[in-house]
Amino acid sequence: MENFKPLLYEAVLVAFGKILAKYDAFTQGVIMRDIGKEIIDYLNGHGFDFSESGSPEDLNTLIDLFVKNGFAESLDVTPADKGDNYIWKNLYGISAYKELYDLALNPFLACPLNLCMCYVAGKNKKKLVMHRKEFVNDSITEAQYELVDDNTPDANLDELVLKSARLFEIADEKQKLFHHQALTDTLTGLSNIRCLEEKGKRFFNRAKEDNTPLAVLMCDIDFFKQVNDTYGHCTGDDVLRKLADIFRNSVRETDIICRYGGEEFVVLLPNTPEHRAIEIAERLRQGVEEAVFDDGLGGHIYLTISIGLNPNGEQAETLETAIQRADKALFRAKHEGRNAVVVWHN
Repeated sequence: MENFKPLLYEAVLVAFGKILAKYDAFTQGVIMRDIGKEIIDYLNGHGFDFSESGSPEDLNTLIDLFVKNGFAESLDVTPADKGDNYIWKNLYGISAYKELYDLALNPFLACPLNLCMCYVAGKNKKKLVMHRKEFVNDSITEAQYELVDDNTPDANLDELVLKSARLFEIADEKQKLFHHQALTDTLTGLSNIRCLEEKGKRFFNRAKEDNTPLAVLMCDIDFFKQVNDTYGHCTGDDVLRKLADIFRNSVRETDIICRYGGEEFVVLLPNTPEHRAIEIAERLRQGVEEAVFDDGLGGHIYLTISIGLNPNGEQAETLETAIQRADKALFRAKHEGRNAVVVWHN
């Protein structure tokens, strides 16, 4: 059975991708139920079965499924003036939910469990009314739900709603484009340092949390200054672009390749044991050694790279420290003759 927490986020992304691409989810309650159904179907397809009895008690079964699989450390439910008061301790993903809540101003969209509950309630001709939601602190979240009869038919998706949905799609596409541009090195198309800081830290924190290895590679082109000095910076830029292609073809889609600065590159390999990280590093080194670069004058350039490998980056206190250790191994590779992979160890 797969790990519940990352699978849950994956389910949310798949569900939102399917539903929000078509409709304006921020104004249609029916869409929230559709998203909840997609999440439940996704979880059911990955070993987290939600058995329904066809009664409102299914809401309690659903909540128990989430809590037992690590959605929260614990949950206390107490009666309130309207419905029940839910007190969550160490709710998984609280920061992400807080950001979404602030953005959408919709308490149901702030949490995937809410969407699933919305769907289950709808199947029983009920609806959930949220009277209060508070992110008390980093560990406590409180919400007050009331389950009431729903006699309102689903709203029709008329032309105005569809136009609104298209505007949402356009805004979302632009936001994704701008975000991608902000995290991309313009010369090579690889990730830039900002992306490394943003996405890399998520990789690092997840590796620490799950106690899985995070391999860190620091790579540097040997004698690259001579290329710029001899053939000019335009040729040097062409070399960097081709080198980026070699890197992309040598690692997995789930890895991060970052142009760290000049001719230096950082590669993060999540959930990768040391022997596998060494294989990938050697494939990078060999790929560059065997490549033929155009010198812009009808001739060819042959290059090599040196690589420092920190096989257990998750054991460092910070991602920056993990990269520094890989850099120390790179220094040794340079000192010992270049065109080599050197592994850092305590």
